Amino acid sequence: MNPQSVNFTELLNGEPNPQLDPLEVSFGVLTALTVVLILTLNPICVVMLHRASGIQETTKVFMASLTVSDICIGLFWVLPELTQHFNRKWVLGSFLCTVWGVTSTYLGGLSMFSLVLMTVDRFVAIVYSLRYPTLMTLKKAKTIVAITWSMTLAIGIIAFGIFLPHVISPSAPRKCIFTSDNNIYTSIVVSAIAISLVTIVILYMYILNVARQQARRIAAQNQINVDLGDQNAPQRVSTKSATTVFIITMTVFICWLPSIIFSVISLTPGVQPPPLFKLITNFIFATNSWLNVVVYYMRNRELRQALQELVASCFRRRF
Repeated sequence: MNPQSVNFTELLNGEPNPQLDPLEVSFGVLTALTVVLILTLNPICVVMLHRASGIQETTKVFMASLTVSDICIGLFWVLPELTQHFNRKWVLGSFLCTVWGVTSTYLGGLSMFSLVLMTVDRFVAIVYSLRYPTLMTLKKAKTIVAITWSMTLAIGIIAFGIFLPHVISPSAPRKCIFTSDNNIYTSIVVSAIAISLVTIVILYMYILNVARQQARRIAAQNQINVDLGDQNAPQRVSTKSATTVFIITMTVFICWLPSIIFSVISLTPGVQPPPLFKLITNFIFATNSWLNVVVYYMRNRELRQALQELVASCFRRRF
């Protein structure tokens, strides 16, 4: 055996544990930096949401749900994956392996469901704008988010903690894997993502259709007002917030697509994607959890103002 292919862990455990090649190390470091961005930008976003005064309180609840789920993805999904990557095996014990199997699926689904809730909120706000304050109260928004988190967790525990649990592989490399057929897991995940994306796209298309119809009505009313000498024109419905949600959804789709492709390829008999491909897809997937904050910041003037005030207050306290 080549001495360079054996490390200290191998001498202790008597199991081969080959060193990472430079490319694997590079993507591992990039993923670690991604975790730092997730755990830095998302808490700042939570503080900005709390300080922003120009955003509806109900909308803040749904935005906070997505932001907190992104924080949890960094803590409870990507970090354990990193420990497994750098050690080339699972070192956190069998119980945490099962927990990781639940959280990795639960948090991914929760992130997608949070996007669906944000889209539904914008749908109600635009399509039923006059009734929105009564249809979507702050108490209702908090209740909806709490039910979504609870039901998603319950389904995750039952499906991926009891019936389809993760276990440590009995043979080298001893990684945290499924005990059952991976086809079931992939089918469930891909179906949930597809249903969520289709729902969001349908709602967004309906929102755009309502906005176009109202724009035509406003144009006709403006012409009547001009003929009558009335300069008070009705205001057009703004779809900027709905467009922001749609942009975030498309960002999620782009970042999640490589992982979906990897899972589908893995189902093909006799086809085994290279491990590096999985590492790359995991890195792209994790990137989405901090890109959401960037989209929020670029698209929302209130959040930008809240961040500027937060930074200014920090400097005043320090100096």
